[in-house]
Amino acid sequence: MNWDQALALEIVVPKMSVSLIIVGKTKEGLPFCYEDNFTLQQVNAEQMVTTIEFHTWNPLEQLQDIGFIEISFRERGILYYAFVELLHQSVSQAVCSLTLSVPHEFRTFQNRRANRIQLDARTPLTCRVIGVRKTASYQGEAFSGFIHDISAVGLSFVTNTRIFYPLFLELSFELPDDPHTYVLHGEIVRVSNYAHDSYRFAVEFRDIPEATAQLINEYCSRAQL
Repeated sequence: MNWDQALALEIVVPKMSVSLIIVGKTKEGLPFCYEDNFTLQQVNAEQMVTTIEFHTWNPLEQLQDIGFIEISFRERGILYYAFVELLHQSVSQAVCSLTLSVPHEFRTFQNRRANRIQLDARTPLTCRVIGVRKTASYQGEAFSGFIHDISAVGLSFVTNTRIFYPLFLELSFELPDDPHTYVLHGEIVRVSNYAHDSYRFAVEFRDIPEATAQLINEYCSRAQL
């Protein structure tokens, strides 16, 4: 559905709630990942204005560079989402206001689940946020974690870097007693607390080559013996 259709059908209207995912880099050069519900205050054919109230500090205060912004909302059970650009930001009293470009097209999304097999050894991996919902649009700062479990269709990992569903990641890792180095793309499908200041993220691989999936499947089969 394009933007003009969304306006004509009144799927996008003032005062509705929308979710914004903002990914970029902080003033200290660290990954910045933020998600919250904003109120759509104004909307026309060229731009829209969203606002959020904050009680203690501006949540975007530490944001230095923007990698991408995604807007999403649900209408009649359908999730609509699209990338937008920041045109202007202002803060007045306890309200942060973002003027955003309008998307050319909205997409819809459905996710799926996959079984995973736990690894015995603590296996490090390097991650980068590269986009959202299967779409690569950005090269974020690297951060580290360790793999908790893996299968031919996905893995889960633990890190103290706070990210969230449905960010799209580049994952680089090697498996114990396996000669291959893997660089794969995956989408976060589930998030849970793991320990103090750390989180566990379940990721489904996207566009994984069949040969690579077979290698990981054979590895998991050997690990079960």
